[in-house]
Amino acid sequence: MTDVSLPPASAALQGLAFLELGERLRQRGQFAAAASVALAGLGHYPDVADAHDLLARIRTDQGHDAGAIAAWHAALECDPGHVGARKGLAFIAFRARDFTTAERQLELAAMQAPHDASVLAALDRVRSVQPVSAAEDEPRFTDPSGGLLLYDLQGMRLAGGIGESDDAALADAVAAEAAGLSREAARAARLLGLGRIRHLVLETADARVAVMPVAHDAALLLRRGAAIPIGRLLALAGRAAQAADDWLGRMR
Repeated sequence: MTDVSLPPASAALQGLAFLELGERLRQRGQFAAAASVALAGLGHYPDVADAHDLLARIRTDQGHDAGAIAAWHAALECDPGHVGARKGLAFIAFRARDFTTAERQLELAAMQAPHDASVLAALDRVRSVQPVSAAEDEPRFTDPSGGLLLYDLQGMRLAGGIGESDDAALADAVAAEAAGLSREAARAARLLGLGRIRHLVLETADARVAVMPVAHDAALLLRRGAAIPIGRLLALAGRAAQAADDWLGRMR
């Protein structure tokens, strides 16, 4: 491996040049030298979030996850909106199969960088692997208080309800509004050239709602409490949509 000669400390630390030098050393696999540069820089600039992020990435390369976590938390203390720190913490959580924490960190990153393709791709990845037990939240389309509403795209309720009550009139009204939402979302996606909509997610202070298209010109609305991770919500909705497709096939 080719060595990179270190310039004098005063030159390396002039301004924030140490960030570039530390990153070059890290990419060349010279982790000890990179860490020395990062720590020296932090001695001069302890409030620079990018410096803590650099150290965290070096610690990850060295296999020191605890040190990386501490450095990323330090970066967030300097800058609560630091996307790199959120992505790093999500990476470590994902590797430990703590999908809930990984998803939450990536959601916070996406709030800061809503058009960052790497963040969105990582979020999709985390949400796609969250396990759902076979016995959890079995779809029950005949239970109007189960928070599972099946409707056609003309706004007619086919089965289920919204979970707050078994009020049929309320469920019918929600079905009509949800059908309009499904149609408008599909129309907007076509106009923008985005392709077929896979799901919609609505969040309020009290609930999270997933809407998924179902075959036979229908859609499904799943309502759960606000504490449920979005990945788990979508996993449950996906299972329910498959069951709804089978159920509609039998009914028709």
